[in-house]
Amino acid sequence: MGQRHQAFLIAEIVPHGKTDAKYRCVAAMHHQWCYGSLPLRATRRLLTLLKKPEHEKIILQELRALDGKYGRWRAPPKTPQVPCPFSSFLMVSSFNIDLSINSEEQEPYVSGVSIEHALLDANMGSSEGDNNDGITVIDITDPRNPAYCFVFLGQMIPLTANDYIRNYYQLPKSGKLKDSGEMILSVIAALEGERLVTLQMLVEAWPEEYKESLGKQINDQSTEPELGPIAPDSLVPLLSDLALKPTVEHALETGDTKDIEQLVWLPGKAEAIIGILKAHEPFPDSGVSLLAQAFKNLNRGSIDLSAFSMSTIQIISVMANVSNVQILDLSHNPLVTGDTIRAILESIPTLKRLVLLDTSVTDEALSSLFRDHQKLFFNLEALTHPLLLNGRSSRFPNAFAIIVYDQMMHFVTTASIPFFTPSFIVQALTDYLRAALHVVFFNSFTSTIAPQVAFSSTIRKDTETWANRTVPMVASFFRYRALSGEGWIFGLDTSVTSNSYGFIETKPDNIDTSERMTSEGPATNKELDRVKRVIDLREFLAEMESEGRPSAPPPAVEELCTILDQLKAPASDRPFASVFKLMDISEANDFIKRSYFGFTSPLTF
Repeated sequence: MGQRHQAFLIAEIVPHGKTDAKYRCVAAMHHQWCYGSLPLRATRRLLTLLKKPEHEKIILQELRALDGKYGRWRAPPKTPQVPCPFSSFLMVSSFNIDLSINSEEQEPYVSGVSIEHALLDANMGSSEGDNNDGITVIDITDPRNPAYCFVFLGQMIPLTANDYIRNYYQLPKSGKLKDSGEMILSVIAALEGERLVTLQMLVEAWPEEYKESLGKQINDQSTEPELGPIAPDSLVPLLSDLALKPTVEHALETGDTKDIEQLVWLPGKAEAIIGILKAHEPFPDSGVSLLAQAFKNLNRGSIDLSAFSMSTIQIISVMANVSNVQILDLSHNPLVTGDTIRAILESIPTLKRLVLLDTSVTDEALSSLFRDHQKLFFNLEALTHPLLLNGRSSRFPNAFAIIVYDQMMHFVTTASIPFFTPSFIVQALTDYLRAALHVVFFNSFTSTIAPQVAFSSTIRKDTETWANRTVPMVASFFRYRALSGEGWIFGLDTSVTSNSYGFIETKPDNIDTSERMTSEGPATNKELDRVKRVIDLREFLAEMESEGRPSAPPPAVEELCTILDQLKAPASDRPFASVFKLMDISEANDFIKRSYFGFTSPLTF
């Protein structure tokens, strides 16, 4: 039953034992009901996420980690089933979840169950899935300039959005269209201007499946546009830039950079000086003041120190001389350790986002900071580190988790995070619960990955839409740390006849839970009676503020309060009939027990 569709991510990867990159599949997924306009909409959502600069760094880090390690399709050594977990999460979430609500008439789109149910083996063939309605292929080699195509498995040639959707809808080439026709044309138009995956790319990724089609293709609509002539002056550095490098080097050698620091105010000089300083390994102490002045002149609110070979003291010295820094990137620096992170967060408590790709910060060191120094993260809104990118880690402690129990299906969905701000919790719950007010099949909604998607985005600006959100990490679906007394739980207990919710604080679990921390269930079916208290939203936010966390914006709090009031009030026009109420302690204890033993999907990566 279904209209089955598969989606694949491909990228140029250097095969094992080779030097030239070739296309191969790096992620694969199954969707049970995806046809007509749905693959186009999902592709548009995914391309938007791929193009965000914050995601580009993570995606490229995943791709480069594969170079030289694995064979091409069907050749050993095989890749892991899910070699790129972050990229896979973006794909699965784009194909299954859209929490955008731009009007009262627009419904959110939710489908599927868990990520683990959706993901397929990246080593499979593109035609080997249980398929009714073709496939989608996305090239993520250059995330800022991705490409897409659709393929019907009986044809094995790349199709544009227009080619694919006209297999489902009869659209006239001209003349007035009905409303549905206008809607379909708008879906097609949303992908106009995007590159198309070529047949040659498909042949490289899956040679046995597409080589016969290569000679048959008549119209290759994916021909790359010819590049225009490059202006001669773009190939020749300016004389002033040629003179800048030796001037900077001399200033570093003498230890006197005061004169050259005056140059950072000239157009383009700050960026040029930063590039020159970046090449120094190790980074000289004499360059700290000059680098700080260059970043200060840019005044972007962010400092990108990725690939700078700088010590902890040098990093803090630069930060101290640049005001209002909210984003710091320390990727690709082996000198950055857990001690570096602690020192930076102690020195710059107003930091909002920290990026730590390819550093010496171990999973264990970061987990220890989350566990033993929680206050360091009270103001931090986003942190990117490999520990937080696979969506299934049980190695970091829980600070806050949303746990949704569907009594009808005995199904549990979870999103657990190791740190938070009240503003983030308010936004994530608003995104999730506002969608709950609009869905047609509420119990189907509660069994999806919507909580994990909502709790994996960073705080948006007022002008940013949900579709254009930034995903700095992937919330974990591992629930047992939260259920064992770590952090807070927002519990949502749903059934056909009654629904309840509450912010739950539990008593710490004194029993040895080592097995529980590394498997999908507790060792014994033990009676659980550990709820300490259950409170409502305003009490929770007041508690967080008393701990020293920044308060959430009042308008955002009021919006979430309104949504909770709507959920608690009877309404004939709502998709579900039963109302919500605040749990009492007895109900919360029962909820915790059922959440321990409720069904969840098996781990696959």
